Amino acid sequence: MTRKIISVLLALILCFSLALSVSAEERNIAFVYDELGYLTQEERTALSDRAWEIYQETGVGIFYAYLTAESLQTYDTRFFAKGIENYVIMMENETSWYVHLGGQGEIIDLEAEKELRAIYDETETYAEGVMAFMEASAEYFPTIPAATDAAEEIAYDAEERFLYDDADLLTEEQEAALVQKLEDVSHAHNTQLVVATLPALNNGNIDDFVEYLYDSMDFGYGETKEGVLLLVCMDPREYRILSNGQAGVAIGPDQIDTLCDFMELYLPKGSYAAAFNSFADQCGEMLQYYESGSPFQVGKNLAISLVIGLVVGLIVAFILKGQLKSVRKQYAAHVYVKQGSMQVTLQHDIFLYRNVTRTEKQKREESSSSSGSDGTARTKGGGSF
Repeated sequence: MTRKIISVLLALILCFSLALSVSAEERNIAFVYDELGYLTQEERTALSDRAWEIYQETGVGIFYAYLTAESLQTYDTRFFAKGIENYVIMMENETSWYVHLGGQGEIIDLEAEKELRAIYDETETYAEGVMAFMEASAEYFPTIPAATDAAEEIAYDAEERFLYDDADLLTEEQEAALVQKLEDVSHAHNTQLVVATLPALNNGNIDDFVEYLYDSMDFGYGETKEGVLLLVCMDPREYRILSNGQAGVAIGPDQIDTLCDFMELYLPKGSYAAAFNSFADQCGEMLQYYESGSPFQVGKNLAISLVIGLVVGLIVAFILKGQLKSVRKQYAAHVYVKQGSMQVTLQHDIFLYRNVTRTEKQKREESSSSSGSDGTARTKGGGSF
């Protein structure tokens, strides 16, 4: 018994030490380099600590380097980034400066680079300049912090994993019926269907957020994370649909566009329950078609329905027309004028006014898809309402 207790304690100590070593290794990223001796050790530490906080908040590494190298444009950025895919690296020697960008960091264009440099130049000390550069650069990447806050809010407020109505768009009865339908379709096709609503994005980007939400909330079944997520935001009034895994193939760009048609039919009217239920129904049909080996062809089905409706409508119209025996088509207006009752002596055509009303058509986000080597895909699309 004593040996077992000792073994457990040793295992816990070993795990704790490994966790500390990993954490220390992860934090061992120097965001500030100073080969010119412009900064003190305390200043470098404070600046690196702030850069680490920004990296945790945004997923973007912001580096600053005072270098003795003459050629900054050809400097190997891997020395700084060390596996960080999204980065902004400001390099400076005694005569010039240059900015290296990678991943999401490429959102900063040439004009933004000049603005960031101007902010740096306005400060009095090197440390203040580097800090101002980091803070100003971080403002270009607000999406992940906003997404993180929203995702945590949904996670704590919701009990089910099929519906997260954070914007409170549904009644309790509507929620219960929708959750049951989402669960039934999800289990029938081994693909998790999720509907999530948000009151606001807090200046976030909905395209980044829908992917972050799907991944951070661990949506999807199995190793390939099979699932389809519908995200509806009320401020701004936008929605996105994301399909992942084999579901990303079954519900590809064409199918996403079809789902968007249904969303734009119901969401602008405030018919949220109808929109979400149609999402579940259509996803079920699309997955069923895919599993049976037949592509879901909403255009063909819609055309057939229209032809049938047109034929039935024409038959009804001809029947009603046949009942109007006393009505005959007239080709001239004088037939309806009583003889001698009206004399026209003067005639003019006078233009009064024109009333033109223009309504801007909402633009739909073009669907995009990325495929994996294992035959899976992630497809995304949506629009505004």
